[in-house]
Amino acid sequence: MKTSPDKAAVAQRGARRSGAAPRRIDRGPLPGFYGYNLRIAQVAVFEDFARIVGRLADRMGELTPGRFSLLMLLKHNPGINQTDLSRAVGLDKSTLTPALDQLERKGLIRRERTAADRRTYALSLSEKGEALLDDLIVKVRRHEENIVASLSTTERATLLRLLKKIARSLGSGAVE
Repeated sequence: MKTSPDKAAVAQRGARRSGAAPRRIDRGPLPGFYGYNLRIAQVAVFEDFARIVGRLADRMGELTPGRFSLLMLLKHNPGINQTDLSRAVGLDKSTLTPALDQLERKGLIRRERTAADRRTYALSLSEKGEALLDDLIVKVRRHEENIVASLSTTERATLLRLLKKIARSLGSGAVE
């Protein structure tokens, strides 16, 4: 997966090269909005994920934190059906299906019809998926440390508790 450079950083470098000072952007009330700050943090987290994971993306195609979550859930819940998996990641089945199709095309997961209901598939990791996930876990642990590097142990626990609380309060069934 190729990552695009941070647009603000590119603009800033261009402004420095031309001798012009970077333009100060008036964000109005946005800095006080929770959703805006969550989105800015999400972008930073995704960019760090792409930077850390790097070349492993070549083995997988579009490698995102969401695809990593799918692989991890399949590892720990072999034979899970798509309905239960969609609930676990907080996605509807129509959003989940293209991701599973891509993982299957890459040979990372297996879909097998269940004997009890021929319309239902049991999902699991393939050997290739297991090997990729083993490599990913090492990198994702480094990425996770980057996310919270500036936080104390207490702040880390508080952040995790609050993120889960927000998700639950907004109706997500994907948190425990």
